[in-house]
Formats: sequence, structure tokens, C-alpha cells
Amino acid sequence: MGFLSKLFGKKEVELKRPQVREDENLIRTLEGHQDRVLGVRFSPDGKKLVSGSFDEKVMLWDVATGAPLHTMSGHDTWVECVDYSPNGDRVASGSTDSTVRIWDPAPGKCVHLCKGHDTAVRMVAFSPDGKTLASCSRDTLIKLWDVETGRELKTLSGHISYIECVAWSNDGKRLVSCGEETVIRIWDVASGKNTASYATGDSLSHTACFSPDDSLIALCGRDAKVKILDAASGEIKHTLEGHDDGARSVCFSPDGTKAASVANDEKVILWDVVTGRLIHTYRGHVLEVQSVDISPDGTTIVSSSDDRKIKLWKLV
Repeated sequence: MGFLSKLFGKKEVELKRPQVREDENLIRTLEGHQDRVLGVRFSPDGKKLVSGSFDEKVMLWDVATGAPLHTMSGHDTWVECVDYSPNGDRVASGSTDSTVRIWDPAPGKCVHLCKGHDTAVRMVAFSPDGKTLASCSRDTLIKLWDVETGRELKTLSGHISYIECVAWSNDGKRLVSCGEETVIRIWDVASGKNTASYATGDSLSHTACFSPDDSLIALCGRDAKVKILDAASGEIKHTLEGHDDGARSVCFSPDGTKAASVANDEKVILWDVVTGRLIHTYRGHVLEVQSVDISPDGTTIVSSSDDRKIKLWKLV
């Protein structure tokens, strides 16, 4: 157990969960983490998952069977975020221990330990070409790392408070970031400059991401709303209301027509991006839901929760 885990303690061994009727579109529940599952991502072929947890572990899963493939240890305290490289040969994780780790998922071994942040790493994201890894931290900085060597390439500064999320545009030329501010920020990767700041109407945004064609940005945060913005102007095109508590994570479907979001209200919600309509609310988690992703073929949603479970849902 790492220092911070010892300091703050872990949840009781036997977690008492209230009962809830699980949605009929639930495909499978994956169990193996010993504490809150804070991040989850599909592999680029959709056959595997990577997850990170409060139990300090990074786990690799087989989607078809739900079986764990590797449990990767090395972080000194809880793992806050994970990502899969576009070619599937690397995964990355960020931790409250202030480090970023790059792993070879085949043997489940850490190949690079990236040190540079001063406090918790809240998000890691591979560039579309897989050569660069972006990370953001509560130290208000974004860092870019060379995936092959683990070397720090660049630091982007400009946030005035802690950062919760950083995500790439699909052309690899821009980043979007958000956190404890009333704006999300757009960055030019080549120059490292903050080229635009868009008002969110919220004091804390947990997640922001580009649509597949880079024309839109989805964000969600403390106010429990999911917002769809025009990526060029920052104009809010839709405000999606359906969550009852802070929204933690949002992602687009591969074709950009839908979005999935999760929140502290234990819900997973699927939205129509074009109309702003709520399509379906998935129920089954019994504690806050932390992370969401949609499979590359657009058929499956994955969510991870404080109830220690990862759930796969049929995208309706």
C-alpha cells in the first residue's frame, strides 16, 4: 500500500452495496479491482480494456469473456486515469503519486516511468499517431512525453487552477483541456500556445473531448450538465440535462452522432448529439460512476464506478 493510501485509508473490505435493478442492455460486469475504478478505455480493436483504480493497480481485460489478462503494479498510490495507444502496443496511466507510466500490455510490464508533475496526474491521452502522450495535473500544467523514450518534450502552462482533463483533436494539431475554471482551453500543439478559451457556464469541468470530425467539443462538470460546443467558436449548441449530480466523464461515439456520459448520480446516459435528445439511461451501478468509453465499432459502452465494477452495455 502506498503512502497516501496508508494516510487516507481504504474502503472496508466488504463493501455493502444497495440493490438496484440492472438495465436490460447490460452485457457483462467485470470484477477484479479491490477499490474504486477511476478510469477505463477500450483498445483500438475493441477486444481489450484497460482500467485504473484506487487499489493502485492497472488492469487489462478481455472484452469477450470479461476475464482479467494482466494486473500491473508500480504506482505508489491510486491510479486516476488510463489510455490505450492507437496501435494497441502501449497503455498509459497517471496517478496521485505524480507520475505517468507507459506500459507494454503484452507482458504487462512498465517500460517508462515519466516524472515531471508536482502533484496528482488527472488524465493521460495518446496522440492520434501514438508518438506523443499528453498528461495534465493538479499542478496546473500539461506535459507532452515521447512515447518511445519516455522523455518530456514540452510543458504547456496557462491554467490558473488544477486541470482535470486533456484530450487531443483527431488531426493531432490541438488539445482541449479543462478543470477548476469557468473556461475550457484550446492549445496549438506545435507552438504550445493557448489559442482560445471558451466559457462553460460552470465552475468546474471534469471532462472535455473533440468529436471525431473535430467540429464539436463535448464537456461535462459540476453542474451535472453535458454541453456540446462548436469547436471553432465556442458557441454552446446543446445543453443536455438528465443527470442529477456532477457529471464526471463524456465521450463521443465513433460516428459522432451520439455521446455517452456518466455522473455521481450512478447513471450512464446516451445522448443524440444532433438533436440533444436523451436516448437512454442505463442503471446498474450503485455508487458514483467515474469514467466512460464507447467501443471502436460503436456497439458497446463501458463504464467504471466507485462500486469497484466495470460494466459493458449495449449501445441502443
